[in-house]
Amino acid sequence: MENNKQKLVWIAQGYLDAQIKKNYLNSYGIEPILYEESLGTLYGLTNTPLGEVEIFVKSSDFEKAQVLLREITVYEDDTE
Repeated sequence: MENNKQKLVWIAQGYLDAQIKKNYLNSYGIEPILYEESLGTLYGLTNTPLGEVEIFVKSSDFEKAQVLLREITVYEDDTE
């Protein structure tokens, strides 16, 4: 039986960052769930605890998601 328990795989800095990472994971067949503080979205906060968005995935997808998110983060760092 597949373990459907959710695990925190990433904390994004803001809604836009979270959506990019969510879409990236979706393109690999991983369905993430985002949890965010509503005030962060309302006021457009990104670099504060209110602006953080937690990205959860199924336990069975956790390791693959970690690798994918590390890859996209390395790419993002190289383009700056």
